[in-house]
Amino acid sequence: MRVLIASVLSFMAMASIAPQQPDVTRIGPAVGTPAPGFELTGQDGRTHTLDSVAGPHGTMLVFFRSADW
Repeated sequence: MRVLIASVLSFMAMASIAPQQPDVTRIGPAVGTPAPGFELTGQDGRTHTLDSVAGPHGTMLVFFRSADW
């Protein structure tokens, strides 16, 4: 019974400590802001622009930062 009480109290203590959240208003462009135009060379050697990859309903850009950058 003591172990159960200690476990519950430990869990309650950990749950009350909220991790600090970053200020997302300072990270990158705001949601809904148009992306600036770009020109990149693909693996096939062809040049691609934002306009060339945009579809009829727009484009979703996903930026992924790997752990080894």
